[in-house]
Amino acid sequence: MRAACVAIAVLAVSLIQMVSAGAEDAVELSITGEPVDIQCYLSGRSGEAHASCAQTCAEKGQPIGFATLDDDGKEQLYLVMGAGHKSAKEMMVEHMGKEVTATGTLVTKDGMKILTVSKVEAAADDDDWFPSEGVGSGSIQNQ
Repeated sequence: MRAACVAIAVLAVSLIQMVSAGAEDAVELSITGEPVDIQCYLSGRSGEAHASCAQTCAEKGQPIGFATLDDDGKEQLYLVMGAGHKSAKEMMVEHMGKEVTATGTLVTKDGMKILTVSKVEAAADDDDWFPSEGVGSGSIQNQ
C-alpha cells in the first residue's frame, strides 16, 4: 500500500513537471466528449451504460481521461487534471459517461496529451461525437 502511494505521488509530480515544462506550448480550448476512467476506456468500456463503474473508479483515485473525436473523426484521449487547485475527480466525477464540453488548457509533451480543465458543462444533446468503432467504443454502442 505504501509503495502504491509513493508511486502515485511520483506520477503526480512527474505530470505537474511535464505540464509546467510544456507551458509555452499550451493551448486554450473547449472540446466536447466524455469523461472516462482510463483503464476501463482502454479495455473498451465507456458510455452511459458504464457511467456508474467509471464514477466508482474515479472516486477511488483511478486516472480520469477525456475521450473525444478530432476534426478528422479520429479518437483522441486526454489525461485530465483539474485547474484552480481542484482535482480531476472534483471536476469530472459527476459527468462520467455523459457528453460534456470541457474548457481548459491543452499541453502535449512527448506524445502525451494533458487537458487541465477549468470548466465543465453539459453539451448540446448531440451524440455525433461518440466513436462508432475502435478502442473504448464497445459499451458506447452497447455491444
